[in-house]
Amino acid sequence: MYSLDPSIKTIWTIAIFIRFLIYSSIIGFIEFFIIPGNVNSWFFPKGFFSLVLFFIGILLTIIIPILKYRFWKFEVREDEIYIERGIFTRIKTIAPYRRIQHLDVQQSILERFAHLGKLVIYTAGTRGADVIIPGLPIEYAEDLRDKLKVQTYEDAI
Repeated sequence: MYSLDPSIKTIWTIAIFIRFLIYSSIIGFIEFFIIPGNVNSWFFPKGFFSLVLFFIGILLTIIIPILKYRFWKFEVREDEIYIERGIFTRIKTIAPYRRIQHLDVQQSILERFAHLGKLVIYTAGTRGADVIIPGLPIEYAEDLRDKLKVQTYEDAI
């Protein structure tokens, strides 16, 4: 079983931090400008909820990427790709080569800085028909895509 590149933890940390920064800003805006001042100050001072959400976000920003990285594994087998992931709910996915329709290698802005990418495997089916392997070095993701392309072509013949 292979693990993801450790740099993916930094990318996940930044993404989670930005998300909680936006959430706490929205809650702060609601507390200061939408909820009347005298109703909110009866129980909690203005900005209390946005501050609590921000500190919860900081805590989760530290914990989630570590746990997510720890439980993300994948294996390229002879005729399928096997993936294990999940912090609270463990998900074990098998994508047989014969079900692969097409493959993509994607990079977000943060992933470009870290020279990482994600391999997206689109499979036949409707529910959960795409499998994503994030946090791969971009060269490895492209090589794996090309290898799987050859495998799926050989299975089709």
